Amino acid sequence: MDNLIPEIKEYCYAILVNSRCGKFPFHNLQHTLEVVKFTCLISIYEDVSEHAQDLLKIAAWFHDTGYAECYKGHERKSEEKAKKIMAAQNFPLEDIQQVSQCIQATKMPQLPKGNLEKIICDADLAHLAAPDFYQKNQALRKEWEKVLNKRYNDKDWLRESIQLLSSHKYFTSYGANILQPAKNKNLYLLQEALG
Repeated sequence: MDNLIPEIKEYCYAILVNSRCGKFPFHNLQHTLEVVKFTCLISIYEDVSEHAQDLLKIAAWFHDTGYAECYKGHERKSEEKAKKIMAAQNFPLEDIQQVSQCIQATKMPQLPKGNLEKIICDADLAHLAAPDFYQKNQALRKEWEKVLNKRYNDKDWLRESIQLLSSHKYFTSYGANILQPAKNKNLYLLQEALG
């Protein structure tokens, strides 16, 4: 599988750069690179097999490629792209299904079932614990305004963000032990800003 992942990376990279995704303030190549990175980190922490790590990398690369075609329901389009490429590369059906389930699990609200789905969900929302969370959150606000025509004043956006961070929970041990404490700091800063 090692020789196939660079091809998949290249394919997804081209979509994320050359489609409308390249103009998105948040759901762009940078976000996908971060999700791939966190998928790898969490996979190692959770001690999953090398084969499972490869499947997670594939799911992470594909998970937002559907944004090239649509915003709402992009997970289905991402899944279709992954299935098509993986089938063309003669991946076993069970591997294709596992990648599909991982991509679908990233749909909000996240409802992962298996361990691999939990890993990609935590990787997808690792930015909630990032030191630059404020900047990422503002990028998402700008994207929603641009693409979904959703406009928020500063207080309403703070409330929306507080609601997300308060209701969200990480699913893996890595998420609970490493990401959650940092996310709690970001939540505290948001609450302080709201006053």
